[in-house]
Amino acid sequence: MPDRKADAGTVWSRVEDGFHVASRDGNFLGYIDRQRDGRFLAFNMRSEAIGQFADLVAAMRAVAAAPALSQAAAGIFTIRETR
Repeated sequence: MPDRKADAGTVWSRVEDGFHVASRDGNFLGYIDRQRDGRFLAFNMRSEAIGQFADLVAAMRAVAAAPALSQAAAGIFTIRETR
């Protein structure tokens, strides 16, 4: 049975045919690029390859389940105004 928790809250956007981008809570997770031979290459938020997959759904699950970096490690900064 697939791990539904890994997919929870993941939003996918098809940027163009064969290119999909994932985000969760407004943060970039990674992307999938379909190759000419029909395989799907999955990448994490740092454009590091996660793997290659025969189908899009398997690639999506891999990106959604990839270990998330802490916000500081990912280079995400939060700016808050304190009054």
